[in-house]
Amino acid sequence: LISPTPNDLDFDLSDELGTTPEAASRLRRIGMLVEEHASTLIFAQGRGQVELLGNRLFRIGPGIDVHHGSLSREERHRVEDQLKEGILRGIVCTSTLQLGIDIGTIDLCIQYLSPRRASTLIQRVGRSGHRLEGRSVGVIIPAYGEDALESAVIMRRAERGEVERLDIPMKPLDVLAHQLTGLALEMKGIGRDEAYRLITGAHPYKGLDGWELDMVVGFISSMGLIAYEGGIIKPTGKGRRYYYMNLSMIRDERRYPFVNLITDRVIGTVGDEFWTLRARVGLNVILRGRVWKIIHIDDERGILFVLPSEDPLGALPGWDGELIPVPKEVALEVGEMREKIASEILRLGSAERAADSLSSSMKVEAEALRAMVEEVEMQLSDGFPIPSGRRMILEGWERYLIIHSSFGERVNRTLGCIFDAILSEHDMINGWWNDAYRILIEAPRRISGKDLENMEAWLLHISGEEAERRLLEFMEARFPFGYMMRFVAERFGAIPRGRTLTPREIERLHRRFKDTPIYIEALREAYREKLDLDEVKRVLSSISSGEVEVVRVMKGRPSPLAKHMLERYAEVPELLASRSSVDDQLDYMKRSIDSRRVNLVCMGCGGWSLSSRVRELEEAPACKVCGSRLLAVLKRGQTPEAFLSMVKRWMEGGPLDRGEMEAISYGRRTADLVLSYGKRAIIALAVHGVGPSTAFGILSRMQRNEREFYRELLRAKIKYIRTRPYWDEGRFNR
Repeated sequence: LISPTPNDLDFDLSDELGTTPEAASRLRRIGMLVEEHASTLIFAQGRGQVELLGNRLFRIGPGIDVHHGSLSREERHRVEDQLKEGILRGIVCTSTLQLGIDIGTIDLCIQYLSPRRASTLIQRVGRSGHRLEGRSVGVIIPAYGEDALESAVIMRRAERGEVERLDIPMKPLDVLAHQLTGLALEMKGIGRDEAYRLITGAHPYKGLDGWELDMVVGFISSMGLIAYEGGIIKPTGKGRRYYYMNLSMIRDERRYPFVNLITDRVIGTVGDEFWTLRARVGLNVILRGRVWKIIHIDDERGILFVLPSEDPLGALPGWDGELIPVPKEVALEVGEMREKIASEILRLGSAERAADSLSSSMKVEAEALRAMVEEVEMQLSDGFPIPSGRRMILEGWERYLIIHSSFGERVNRTLGCIFDAILSEHDMINGWWNDAYRILIEAPRRISGKDLENMEAWLLHISGEEAERRLLEFMEARFPFGYMMRFVAERFGAIPRGRTLTPREIERLHRRFKDTPIYIEALREAYREKLDLDEVKRVLSSISSGEVEVVRVMKGRPSPLAKHMLERYAEVPELLASRSSVDDQLDYMKRSIDSRRVNLVCMGCGGWSLSSRVRELEEAPACKVCGSRLLAVLKRGQTPEAFLSMVKRWMEGGPLDRGEMEAISYGRRTADLVLSYGKRAIIALAVHGVGPSTAFGILSRMQRNEREFYRELLRAKIKYIRTRPYWDEGRFNR
């Protein structure tokens, strides 16, 4: 488990890639690992993450490509063959390459970010050293403290052989419909009681009630898949076609091609979830490591027409389905580890000593361990309690309620659905999100101390029966049933497999199949795959008995552990965080600017230039040839040689085109600022989105201290990022 720390190279690389220095450091480390091995698989969670990672690694250097289920079969085979032939050194992939596909000898497997489950980690690392005398080698590269802690827990669980239990679906009604049709065909007619005896002899159907069998028999009989007379289930011609057209229960997901409008070539495909829930004209997506913009959607033919986009900042890898859910066992152990780390910090008096104490028991690189410990130390030093499986925290801040609940993704999603139903009655919810450790609720107004007290009573001090009733209420009112019901209906033979359905047609499925076995099975599938009501009932019972403590917190700022959730889902002001966190961000910003390389050109003589990191500059830099302080600060991408050539022609009265005149004008305005304000002007102009006009406004206010200066630069950067889409091209970097 390694977590590289950014150096000067990473600050430069982050500017080039449009990412953070921390991310650039991880990318550079991956590049180094790929270089050190003959063939490497780099696993990421989901197609979108694969494309983002592949996009960035492709820009660092050649020899790496991407592989996932949304690429065409031909494209996937090309990538696999090139790895076997040694043309490629590495593949960024999803689970498409974690199974037994023949892709030659793999030396190393890298897991980018947490693998989320022990079984996933074992399967992926096991792809390396896949020979009799081989040894599997894997590296996890997490992104932040919580990600590193989760990864460390999963590593330990994998080493202990604690692999997640495989859940077998019990009494699936769509499978039952298919089997009843098959029995009728095979036996040329079968009695209802005999069919019931045979079916309940199979383990998944031991608990099947007679009324459930009768309900399915009646439904498929009404569809003509069987004939049911006098207690005998008889075959039909329609049933024969249905049976042989539905031999697999795997979703027959249709693929929708991305077509490049320029070349008319298919560049990749997306599945039903993206088509149904996310596709829209104007959306930027990443495919095959490139950014594309959706220009037109052909609903009838199921085609998305795209053009290359030059806006990587606006690009979304938008077709990802849900990531592998973090199970409750992992989340609970993460909570236990947090408590252990907190105990060591309090016992030893510092995060550094706690990290040293823990290092012997954890196979974790020092930097990754430090990130885990520092995150817990920040939570403690800010006066917030540590959440765990024994302690839930209700944290109120501004319009947000953050419920720290270390019970895994399915439990927290279930709680979120229940909370939505309850808070809707009180007009206290705009929306909510969850991960494995938190539920974030946005309220329509600022949350008071009394609101927080009421919310605890409404949400956490309820019976299991009340929770079940509220969950069903939410499911029937707001769960996206149509999308799930479509696949169940296909397996029942109620709609053709693979047919393109518009969003409106999918919405109508809910009404069409209400109170049928299709509706009941879709509901069961949602409960089975997405939710965990039984565990929620146990949590609520533990709260009632006092086994799980509930703590309310309201400090006027969010806790460090709430920051992950707020940054991911909420639009919060000024990097959202507590004072210490904002100060950390300002310190980080200063370090980032100090490490940035700038190019200066003398506009006094036109014969001198300097390329230097900001921290190495004098407070009042001057030309080494003529002594002038009229130094232009060049934009990114401008070379000193080209600009010096323009300056000389300008000074000699030579010809300059419009673009060159604008560059000279911009350079002169920056030079005037350097003349007046020295190094502070260069610092301001080194900030993304801060041009001469904005820099002058900040510099002329003469802040009381350095921190105020950087705070104003941060505000200017945030304003630029937020308003950039509405600016005319010519007004960038004003």
